Amino acid sequence: MRKMPVLFVIFAFVASACGSAPGSGQQGKVLAVVDGQPLTEAALLKEAESLPPYVRTILETAQGRAQFLESVITRDLMMREALRRGIDRRPEVADRIAMARKSIVLEALLRDVAEKAPGLSDAALRKIYDANPSLHQVGERVRVSHMLFRDKGRALQILGRAKAGEPFESLMKEVAATNGEVAADLGEIERGNFVKEFEVAAFAATPGEVTGPIKTTYGYHVIKVYAKSPAGTISFEEMKPKLLAEQREQAQRDAFEGLIADLRKQATVRVLYKPEGPPGTPAPGTAPAAPKAGDRTLPSQGK
Repeated sequence: MRKMPVLFVIFAFVASACGSAPGSGQQGKVLAVVDGQPLTEAALLKEAESLPPYVRTILETAQGRAQFLESVITRDLMMREALRRGIDRRPEVADRIAMARKSIVLEALLRDVAEKAPGLSDAALRKIYDANPSLHQVGERVRVSHMLFRDKGRALQILGRAKAGEPFESLMKEVAATNGEVAADLGEIERGNFVKEFEVAAFAATPGEVTGPIKTTYGYHVIKVYAKSPAGTISFEEMKPKLLAEQREQAQRDAFEGLIADLRKQATVRVLYKPEGPPGTPAPGTAPAAPKAGDRTLPSQGK
């Protein structure tokens, strides 16, 4: 494994805003003692939780873990030196610390409110589902993938290879890696949501069929249809996750708004700032300017 510079790992700490909470990681095997302060295995693992994934791979080997321990020690020594110099008390640094503290505390508050927002029972969700039958109706659908080409000859070449038995998905990977060409799994599409020529070909094909080239304003398409679904109603069980997410989001929104309303009632707030109006709007408390000679519109006439 390539050795990462210690300073690089320290910078990763700063970029991810990671660090142990006060009093955390005080149990477990002691890995080092810095000026009488123990650094435990639990504390080291806690430090690693917020590291970016590309840095966290350093913990996969014994050498990497030893290097990571050294980086934590170095960071802590640098932090102590910064505090000794009073850097945290510099106005510009203290302001940033205060802002970071606000962000961390507010994030925790919002998470707390969200987690305590009331949930919904199956019966409540069923009632919402039954009250809106039109929202659960879907038209005829097909599940389709396609490849898009600028040149018709290239589209015919890929179509021929697909019809000769080459896996469509392998061809898609080849096309996706080619500059100027597109390959994508579109999932299920419903009539009326795509280009007409594309839809006509897709809905006319049978499941498993590869067809093309279909010319649209975007170029030449080679498509494969995997399955067809008739028009009908989405069942409650299929809709339940979506309904639950929507209602959960609404419950959280209501909880936030209720909290803010309560806080406003309990507090005394005086807003002294009055925003300025658009250019030409008289300042608050001043009379409108008298119309000039030749003006077609008087102030009382509106427009």
